[in-house]
Amino acid sequence: MAFGAGHVQDMNNRMKQNRAQRPSNRPKFKENNRDGIYSTDKKTERPNFKTVPEKELTEIKKRIRKRAEKKQRKERLIFGIFIVCGLISIIGILIWLN
Repeated sequence: MAFGAGHVQDMNNRMKQNRAQRPSNRPKFKENNRDGIYSTDKKTERPNFKTVPEKELTEIKKRIRKRAEKKQRKERLIFGIFIVCGLISIIGILIWLN
């Protein structure tokens, strides 16, 4: 007379099965199998990244920083406008209620 204990047993079985399928339980550190956890049988090629001279790298970094500063300035302006509009609307509502 379990009265519905089958649901709990089913839940425990599913949790055990899901735990067994986790990639963390698969052998990946032995024999350098870490790369192919989710891949098929064929080996994937590693990407070849371009090498950039130091001068060009500093120019790229400067451009990225300038772009980030512009974006940050724009976000601050929009945020400030929203705050001012919010304050004006709150003051307007308070004046209207009195």
